[in-house]
Amino acid sequence: MTIYFFLFILLIKTIFINTLFVKIPFGPRFKIKDREFTKKLEYKLIESEQNILKKLDGFYGMIGPDIDIKTVSTIFDLFTGDGLIHGVFFDNGELTFIKYFIRTDKLRYEQKNGKIPKNNILKILFEVLSSMKLLPKLLGVSNTALMHFDNNTYSLYERDLPYKLDINFKTKNIKTIEKKLIKHIQQFSAHSKTNGSTIETIDCDIFRNEVRYFELDKNFETIKTHTIKTKYIPIIHDFWSSQNKIIFIDSPLIIDFNNFLNTPMSVKLDETKETIINVLDKTTMKIERYHLNESFYVFHFANSKENDTHIDIYASLYEKIDFNELNITGKYRKITINKRTKLVTIEKNPELEELNIEFPISYGNRTIFKSIENRVNNGFVICEGMELIKRIELVDKFICGEPAIKKVDDTYYLIAFYYSIYNNKDTRLFIMNLDAYTFIDIHIKEEIGLGFHSIFIPTKC
Repeated sequence: MTIYFFLFILLIKTIFINTLFVKIPFGPRFKIKDREFTKKLEYKLIESEQNILKKLDGFYGMIGPDIDIKTVSTIFDLFTGDGLIHGVFFDNGELTFIKYFIRTDKLRYEQKNGKIPKNNILKILFEVLSSMKLLPKLLGVSNTALMHFDNNTYSLYERDLPYKLDINFKTKNIKTIEKKLIKHIQQFSAHSKTNGSTIETIDCDIFRNEVRYFELDKNFETIKTHTIKTKYIPIIHDFWSSQNKIIFIDSPLIIDFNNFLNTPMSVKLDETKETIINVLDKTTMKIERYHLNESFYVFHFANSKENDTHIDIYASLYEKIDFNELNITGKYRKITINKRTKLVTIEKNPELEELNIEFPISYGNRTIFKSIENRVNNGFVICEGMELIKRIELVDKFICGEPAIKKVDDTYYLIAFYYSIYNNKDTRLFIMNLDAYTFIDIHIKEEIGLGFHSIFIPTKC
């Protein structure tokens, strides 16, 4: 009788009070306020460098997980930390550094009920009850990317919905406004695309093997949508959008049943199966599938070009991947699809095959990547197409997250954070001229985390 009464209460709560969560005291309240701060950065530069900073009016923000990189042993671990922004406000040469936690439903819950233990049984419980609005999403951490659209900024995570932020240029502060509820969408891609008037995103259903494509207006209302069936588990981190095509890769991901009960995400790449490239025509909503007798996974697209006969896709490919490991290597290659014969080929550059590079950012005709060696992000690689243009090594440095690129007086500048591998509190703001490869280095002297993706938002945008 008691269990039925409890279920009845839960049902009533779900229907009538779905904005409140069931309270489960896990321990002392989780405190983050004392870990947040803003501070002005003191520095001295020569006049020419100072003039560059004066023209960089805006906000450079890097979002990432609140985790200790020394304790990370799997890819999955990287995506479980609470969303944390490290950023710098540029105001006529005055620099203000900020550290801020996204106030997700999960984080607010932990502030009242204590830190939720990392437990597979609890994970299943939260997964079930979060669908009933009784508990927050355990993976609703909003830690992957920042999107600026229609004068608003959102933090994104592909297993949840966006959180609207107020990035205030006057007060040099950040505030979480609300979680953005969107009709018919449960999961909003961390790599959603914007073009000024619309948003494109995908919602992946791993239980039905479906990818739902959405085009949304400025109010996040659906303009068009289309559902695509996949052959494999659709864990799709990024997709490519052109004027008339959507491209995503259906990689042969399978469940590793040998470790299913022992690991939080028992998914790996089956190296014996084919990879399928899906190309959706935005006008006709017709899908074309191109099969390649090789297995690989793609985290990020670098570029894609199309003519009447071919589609070229540029990306770092991963031929081995297990989400319960961290030993991954991305090889930058070009995939060419012959639209007439449906033949798919892969082009390799021997120079680039020696490198492990990721996080592509395009500027002009070039693309810059972070280079990774022995799990240390210690430099940049610049390519034009498949040609290696420049390698930039930062000796004994760890680059935090993805840089951003801003154009000033016809010159592109890269903006990033890094710290010394010998002292993670020896942190710097790094601004590099991408023509001359000269750089400005400014001390921050505050610990900065791993970081994922970044953004530069001009003060006037």
